[in-house]
Amino acid sequence: MVTGSLARRWAKALFAIGEEQGNLLGLTREVQRVAETWAESDELRDAMSNPALGRDARTQVGESVQRRLGVTRIGRNFFMLLLAKGRLGELPAIARELQVLGDKKDNRMRAEVASAAPIGEDVVTRLRMAFQQATGSSVVVNTRVEPGLIGGLVTRLGDMMYDGSVRTQLARAKEQMLGHGR
Repeated sequence: MVTGSLARRWAKALFAIGEEQGNLLGLTREVQRVAETWAESDELRDAMSNPALGRDARTQVGESVQRRLGVTRIGRNFFMLLLAKGRLGELPAIARELQVLGDKKDNRMRAEVASAAPIGEDVVTRLRMAFQQATGSSVVVNTRVEPGLIGGLVTRLGDMMYDGSVRTQLARAKEQMLGHGR
């Protein structure tokens, strides 16, 4: 089975439960917290996928992690079901799909902005306002630093990518000079 459609099915089921319980946002955050922990911990992934460890021991590890992260009963049941079905590896994809479903429900988009140096909150606010005006959706702006850009910004908003980096401008200038020099 295709991983994306499987993760989408799990996310839709969890989305429905979250809406029914009136705790969609809390449940989404909970799933994201556990998914981040899963993605960041080689030890956790190794322990939970090690058949030599035994189901009871893996269950204890899973419960311990969930207690530390403050997972609710619904979240616990969901993660234990994933464990029983051998689908914990799908957790990051399920978390992404759940976020997409929540974003669609709330008419929200996400923008990823990369810059050569940290950008101030005033710039982030201006970008958010411009994106919201252009899309008619609320926009969450996430930033990251990529020194290799030299300067400028690279932004991904939905399916669109805007590259205003100095690195790309220099590459284009080089291409034009080489193309004209022939």
